[in-house]
This record gives sequence, structure tokens and C-alpha cells, in this order.
Amino acid sequence: MHIHLDLIGGLAGDMFIAAALDAQLVTPAELEEVFNKLGMGGQIRVLTQHVGRGALTGTHIDFDGWDPSNDSDHRHLSTIEKMIAEADLSDGVKKLATELFRTLGASESKIHGIDIESVHFHEVGAVDSILDFVGAAYVIDKLSATWSFSDIPCGHGTIETAHGTIPVPAPAAADLMVGLPTVTRDIAAELVTPTGATLLRHMAKPRALGGLKISAFSAKKSLAPIKKTVQRSGTLVATGYGCGTKNFKEIANVVRLMVYEQAGAGPQADTVTRIECEIDDMNPEHLAWFCETRLPVVGAIDVSRTSVIMKKGRAGTRLTVLARAETADDVARTILSETSTFGVRVEEVVRMILERKFRNVETSYGQVKLKVGILDGAEVKAVPEFEDCARLAAEHGVPISLVYEAALKA
Repeated sequence: MHIHLDLIGGLAGDMFIAAALDAQLVTPAELEEVFNKLGMGGQIRVLTQHVGRGALTGTHIDFDGWDPSNDSDHRHLSTIEKMIAEADLSDGVKKLATELFRTLGASESKIHGIDIESVHFHEVGAVDSILDFVGAAYVIDKLSATWSFSDIPCGHGTIETAHGTIPVPAPAAADLMVGLPTVTRDIAAELVTPTGATLLRHMAKPRALGGLKISAFSAKKSLAPIKKTVQRSGTLVATGYGCGTKNFKEIANVVRLMVYEQAGAGPQADTVTRIECEIDDMNPEHLAWFCETRLPVVGAIDVSRTSVIMKKGRAGTRLTVLARAETADDVARTILSETSTFGVRVEEVVRMILERKFRNVETSYGQVKLKVGILDGAEVKAVPEFEDCARLAAEHGVPISLVYEAALKA
């Protein structure tokens, strides 16, 4: 599945969720079940309304029903992360929601000159903004799609916030849009909120293309956007229109979500950068920690270690890392600065990969997500997600192999 966003009138978190609802990719009941696991008290409801914005119509959403004692709009990042961590949500939703908040937190910390752990969210700390991020994380995790989007429309002028009068786009939103394609609209209003900009930054991360050529953007602040052809060549199976709260004369305050499916695709090819070196003088535990904890953060998409014999008969480890072109420099610099190696080899390589889809199956132990590999339109393999199997094995006190086998049988 590939999803393209036409940012006709900008983007905010509620507009993204509304578009997914309008396309019938999720239901209000699903979102309400997720939201009511966040410990906000009361009974949170998702209220939908079919409305018009300019020449277009679509879905507009509101949230209500939480305990009024949770109405504060001033929360630290650590408070929000704790709320997400303690919620009875899937690991995928927890991980993505936390990543979204930390992405926005990183921009806020840079703008205000404070440590990320000291970031004190204002408007984004409000309940409805938390629901925007968690709801968006649920949608993205559920769909397991690739994403692309049109040029980002930016208004002008100023807006009033808890930080006082600030320019449009808001500083955090502007920082998150660096390296992404934008277009200026002659509208004195905020078209893309920090929440919307965070979602676009996440979607701009290169990933398996699913047979579709999607836009790729440089994350480097000093470079212009790197744009590839946007080719939405699959079968268009659904559209959805998410409406914002404002009515502009010039444009419709709407985002259009377009869903594409592609059948019969063979293996896809993409080009990645391979960074490699040999290490024989570093504590193995430290190297393992570095590979598992640091490299994914800076953009590694695959990491492997191989035992090798180096000069003078010394036993060593060959570290091989794959990364996208736009993150390869960061990966290489991190290896050079945080391991004992004095040099790395860098080269472009081509990968052949299966189209991938995700499916949930029910077992006697609970629900498990399967990653399904597709070749020429046929499902050729399925692999249960390790995190789901490990969690259910711990809950039921059984070997993980039993959960794994049950998922494959299901």
C-alpha cells in the first residue's frame, strides 16, 4: 500500500486523522479504544462531522469526554512519554508516538536553547494535541504503508502562542520542514502546524518503496531538497478528505489522502550506501551496544557483524552498515567518532527486496502481527513480529517458540 497526501490547504494532526477516517482506513471506535488507554479519565469520544471547506467537502473531527482535571496544556516531554509508556497500547504505536514527540521536542529544544529533557510543551501538551499524535501513530502503524506528499504550503504573518507572538510558519514547524519542498501561499495564517510538520518529517524518511517511486528529501540543513519522481502507479483504491477548522477564501483548508494498491509486483530494487570497517580493539559489549542503540538513531537501516581474522592473526569484527544516501554521512561520522576504527569504506549497492504487507492474526495466546513477503503478487513467506511473540510468551509463561508456531499456523 502507498499513500499520497495532497496538502491542498496545509496539514495538522487532526486533519491527517480526519482524512484517514474519511477514507475508511480506520473507524472512530478504533481510535476511541486507543485513546481511552492513555489514562485521561472519563470516556474519550471521536466526534466526526461532514463539512465544506471552499469547493471541497470532507470530514472534520473533534475530541471530548476526558476528565477535566487533565485539561492542562503544559506538560514536559518526560510526562508525555511516561503516559504513552504506561498505556496498554501496541509496541508499534508506543514507539512511533514517542518518536513523534521526541522529533518535535528536538526542534523545540534547539529553538529555545534548552536540553530536550527540559522541553515544556505548551499547546502540544494539551489533551487534544496528545490525541493527535497518538491517533496518527495508530493510523501509520496499522497501515504499514509507504508515504509521499506534495509541496508543503506555507502561509505568512504571525500567530499568538504561549510563547508570545511568533512568525508563520512557527519556528518548530519551520525547523522540521528544512530540506522538504515548500510553496508560499498568500494567506495570513498558519497552514502547517508543528504537529503536521512532524508527521511530514516522519513520512519523508526513506523506506522500502513498495514498487512506487516516492519523493526523497535531504535531511541536511545546508542542502536544497533532493526530489525524485513521484510515480503513483498503483490502483487508486480510496480517497479521503480531512478538513481543518478554518475557512479561507483562497484555498480549501483540506488535506486529501489517496490510497494506492499494486498487484503483481516483482522484487523491488533500491540503492543504498554500505559503510564498512574492521574493529579489533574495542570492548565487544560496547560495540554491541553501539550497533543496537546508536546506529539506528542516526539512520542505519541494517547492521551486521562478522568475525574476521585481521593482520598479525588478530581476531576482529567486520562491521557492515546499510543506510540511505541522505543519512550515510551521519552514519559514517558516528562510526568514526564512537568506535575505535580510524577509517570506513563507503560504496553504493543495489538491494532486491520483496514487497511487504502486515497482517494481524489471532492465536490462543493473543494477537500477533505477521510480516508477509510478496513476489509477483503471491505471498511467499510470513514472519511473526518478534516483539509480539516475546510479549505474549512472557504474559503466558511459555516458550517463545510456541507463540511463534501458533502465529504461523494461524
